[in-house]
Amino acid sequence: MTGRALGMLAVLTVATQLGGCATAPLESTKLDGEPRKVVLHHPASGETASVTYWRPGDGYDPAAMREIAVLFRDRRSDEVIPVDPALVDMLVELRQRVGAPPESPIRITSGYRSSATNASLARTNPNVAENSYHMRGQAADFSIAGIPPSRLAEEAAAMQRGGYAMYAHTGHVHVDTGPFRTWTPKTDEPRAPQILEAQARARARAQALAQKSSGKSRVQLADAGSKNEGSKAGKPPGKPAKAPGKSAVLTMPDLSRVRVALAQVKEMPVQKTAKR
Repeated sequence: MTGRALGMLAVLTVATQLGGCATAPLESTKLDGEPRKVVLHHPASGETASVTYWRPGDGYDPAAMREIAVLFRDRRSDEVIPVDPALVDMLVELRQRVGAPPESPIRITSGYRSSATNASLARTNPNVAENSYHMRGQAADFSIAGIPPSRLAEEAAAMQRGGYAMYAHTGHVHVDTGPFRTWTPKTDEPRAPQILEAQARARARAQALAQKSSGKSRVQLADAGSKNEGSKAGKPPGKPAKAPGKSAVLTMPDLSRVRVALAQVKEMPVQKTAKR
């Protein structure tokens, strides 16, 4: 047996032990007392796990939870950790709430992520959180054939249990067993050129206003100075020169217009480097 296989076996042993002792309170779900079945499918690899993972009186089945953990594994490193049983319950309850039959596969596009995988994805995808619940076996990106992502997200919101968000551009929904919350996915990559162009225009406008106001002030000040010098030169000695006229008053830049333009720049969405 190879070292990698031995490592996998050790992790799976831990997963079995944890899966056997993990018992999410029944009151945390709306599931009845019947055996809980789930069909999980990984579209990229074609793998499927069809298991009865909970039974009355026995709780969570260690072998079934181990099979779920293997399907949820990090596909880059083949690392496996136990999956939160409450997450599996959440997926099953969502399947029930949208009216999908028990045999409907729940397609898992992203399950567990190692810290290295998550860090790598975070550098290339603005939607990846640095402290993602995916790294704890507490999150899943999923979809169910024939069920609109918006419907799944609505039901996740109604459950008020864990985090959720809909990613319309990829057609999947994220759920996790962290605090109840939601967020708006960052899907502005296609709009990046327009955002950058708008920011550039706003900055150019602000700079032009500042330069125009500053240049006008310098011209007026220079003009006033030359008139004062001429006035002084034409007066007989001993008589004071007349007070400078209105043209000698320094005109300050139109700061209100400059501030408005700068505010427009500041309010522009922060454009991160295109990452996906």
